[in-house]
Amino acid sequence: MAVEFTGSWLATARGGMWSIESPQEDQVHLEDIAAGLSRSCRYAGQIAEDVSFYSVAEHSVIMTSHAVRSGLAQTRSKALCYLLHDGSEAYFGDMPTPLKALVPQFREFEERAQAVIFSAFGLTSDLVAGMKPELKRIDTRVRIDEREVMIREPALSIGREALWHQDPTLERLGVRPLLMDPTEARYAYLEAFAWIMESKPTPGAVFLS
Repeated sequence: MAVEFTGSWLATARGGMWSIESPQEDQVHLEDIAAGLSRSCRYAGQIAEDVSFYSVAEHSVIMTSHAVRSGLAQTRSKALCYLLHDGSEAYFGDMPTPLKALVPQFREFEERAQAVIFSAFGLTSDLVAGMKPELKRIDTRVRIDEREVMIREPALSIGREALWHQDPTLERLGVRPLLMDPTEARYAYLEAFAWIMESKPTPGAVFLS
């Protein structure tokens, strides 16, 4: 039976349809998010030649693991916020931050999609708004660790200095990406979600080693 769908849309891994302009909660599926994020390479794929791949999915799992381990995410909802914080990139890809600043309409679509994803998993706008400053800070700090592995000079030093110019107090998170292939990253993402839903996150817990 054909599904009636109007407007611009994208096909999903499950064979579904994602509305670009007006996404709805019933279009959100964890399997699609895991598939899209595990196949999206960070930094637009412009990483060192000796680094074959680094997915948004692994990035999200690393951030979530740190948040749980450090006590920033002591509830299921907060842990999910970290895991899903880049969920919209499952549909739109990982557009580099400098490019996003030049394409304001894209940011509108991305923010709309992200809000629907959060809501579909029961995360309120108040919760997300309250977590946004710390989540953004952790997201920025992990970039320092990631870039040490994936970006070569002189871009490595120039990028690091640019971050410190914005905030001199920034420190690296102290993690090292495993550089999983897409299949491994997809399973890690799904396992992280299952762990969050089945366990109550507590300080000291680690699900990515």
